[in-house]
Amino acid sequence: MWRITTRSRRNVHGRCDPERRVIEIAVQHADPDERDKLLVHEICHAVAHGGHGKVWMKRMEKAAKRADELGRQRLAQLLWEEIVNYQQSAEGLEQVYDTIRDWLVSEPDLTLTQLKRSLANQYGLLLSEVSKTFRRLEKVFRDAKREALEARALRQKWVNGKR
Repeated sequence: MWRITTRSRRNVHGRCDPERRVIEIAVQHADPDERDKLLVHEICHAVAHGGHGKVWMKRMEKAAKRADELGRQRLAQLLWEEIVNYQQSAEGLEQVYDTIRDWLVSEPDLTLTQLKRSLANQYGLLLSEVSKTFRRLEKVFRDAKREALEARALRQKWVNGKR
């Protein structure tokens, strides 16, 4: 049996927790179509297991078609838009690791804890879930930090040598 709660410890609109069999709806939309879109999105996670891949998209398509059959055209449109948005923004792990490298290039003094907090906020995770979700995080962080600090030292040496 599944439960729905309006409380969440995560920085997300909604979340499906299949282990606890709980759907967390943290944002309360006044618009019934927006509210139902969020609920359908999370229910599709409960049925499809995992992220926003093909199985989840198929469930969303099925829900969009059903909403249309029920005369909920705006809800159907919102569900289709949600599918398209995830198709266009499919972000793989390598893109996440590239983002981490970019962050460290621009801010070499970033700590691992600061990085984990940023990732937790960005992806709606608890701090304790970040390393489990991004398994290569610590290695990517160490390598990128070393490279960023070396690049900064070279820039500083060049600037000091120019005087």
